Amino acid sequence: MVFSKATGYGIRALAYLARHFGEKPCGLREIAESEQIPPLYLSKVLSDLRRQRLVRSTKGIHGGYELAQPPQEISLWQVFRILEPDPYLDTCILGHGVCDSEDGCPLHADWHQVRQELLTFLKSRTISSIVATPARDGIEQL
Repeated sequence: MVFSKATGYGIRALAYLARHFGEKPCGLREIAESEQIPPLYLSKVLSDLRRQRLVRSTKGIHGGYELAQPPQEISLWQVFRILEPDPYLDTCILGHGVCDSEDGCPLHADWHQVRQELLTFLKSRTISSIVATPARDGIEQL
């Protein structure tokens, strides 16, 4: 899995909120149950996304979470950058510290290419593209 658990949960929660975009805010428990995410973990993830202004929260009986911007404006890269421990993937794939082209490991050139392709992919996909793409047979929808 390329994404950390936090990033996967964040993307799933944002996709859920995108499916309800423009409606009333969605409660934490509602999102957690629908997406099968532990509520405490989801609370931390949504808090991180709120601090970076991808979601907003409203307190109170009719409160909850909602997207702070349209889903077509939220790229997977934004989510990845917020929730991943090494979002720029600049750690050596073989564990030799920071990836360095001057003193690269045997896999440096290949890993650099994979990193670039992944970053291009993440920047070109949005939350709305996830919601709009039906799941393949045998694979659960986000």
